[in-house]
Amino acid sequence: MAIASMVVLAALAVLAGCGSRDRGSATQSWSGVAIVDGSAFVGTKSGRIVQIRLLEVGGETIAQRGETFGPPEVEGSVTGPAFYGTPIVQDGRLYVGSYHGVAYSMRAEGAGVLGDVREFPIDGNPLAEGIAGSVVPADGALVIAASEDAGAGRLYVLEASRLDDGLSALQVERCRYPAVEPIGQLWTTPTVVDGVAYFGDLSHRVHAVSIADCRLVWSAPAELGGAVVAPPVVVGGKLYVGAFDRVFYEIDRATGVVSKLFTAEGWFWAGAATDGRRVYAPSLDGTLYAYDTRGRTVSWTYEEADPQPILSAPVVVGDKIVMASDSGAVTLLSAGGVRLDSFVNPGDQVRAPLTVRDDIVYVHSLGEVVTALRVVGTRLEREWSLDEVDR
Repeated sequence: MAIASMVVLAALAVLAGCGSRDRGSATQSWSGVAIVDGSAFVGTKSGRIVQIRLLEVGGETIAQRGETFGPPEVEGSVTGPAFYGTPIVQDGRLYVGSYHGVAYSMRAEGAGVLGDVREFPIDGNPLAEGIAGSVVPADGALVIAASEDAGAGRLYVLEASRLDDGLSALQVERCRYPAVEPIGQLWTTPTVVDGVAYFGDLSHRVHAVSIADCRLVWSAPAELGGAVVAPPVVVGGKLYVGAFDRVFYEIDRATGVVSKLFTAEGWFWAGAATDGRRVYAPSLDGTLYAYDTRGRTVSWTYEEADPQPILSAPVVVGDKIVMASDSGAVTLLSAGGVRLDSFVNPGDQVRAPLTVRDDIVYVHSLGEVVTALRVVGTRLEREWSLDEVDR
């Protein structure tokens, strides 16, 4: 696919999603699926969190639409501020950030599913503030990358237990980075490892920030050649992330020193996956790149017969990789990049990150269909699906 076409497609994606600030006009949701025992949770384009009840009947799993949560401005309306980040469930609480700039904590277990809702509003311009990524629980904190205005963003670190208890915003907030002037706009999910949050911004920088006190770990942010929305992947002492300049980078976790690894034909939008040695990086050019971190080379590439942009983060399942694209196909690949099987919903694009639990991959499509696919040898077998999740 030509570079010009890639730029146009990416611009359309921005206008349809995080770049558009008409809060009632969201046409997409890129929320992945959170799985806990007996339930799945997903965010929708209408601004709701939907529970999917998973019932075991005669040895089969039956999916049923369960309870929903929508902020007050959503109730009674057709559309609201969409959820683009994937809900995260930890210790019986569900955490998620919304397009209109509020981080939520709610009970997500037992008879009171999606009850006891607490919220933390970020600061900023009400017409432009928002959370496009996931809320990341880590070491008792909640780490959030947020946009506060057009071209401006900030990292927030909250005390999870205080938000759960419904304390005031001043009591909930641990710290923010930067403390005074904001950085570039943030459309990403931070990657938190060993008490450090790594994340990129639209001003071509990658930051490493201590979640204990919101201090920059490096002497200065790492400078890249393009905007960064993909969460960095950590392998040993290195970060791996692609940018909108079509370059895939390696960054030293200790120093922030940047190395260029390879260049694609399209932007890197989605997050990558790793098996601990190879990093599997999808691009808007419709190609999945497998980069060997030890050999420091691209081991293989995979693209469909009719390549379509990949905005969905892949997952690793055992020694195999599962990816999805705008073609609507979910594809199972071998460790060597050979196509083994595909599951296709014709015309139904997949832009939400794939999620995996054990050997089951969960897919949320733009048509608001949630599907669970089990990896069985060299096959993808449908466990269950639920249409019209956002009805």
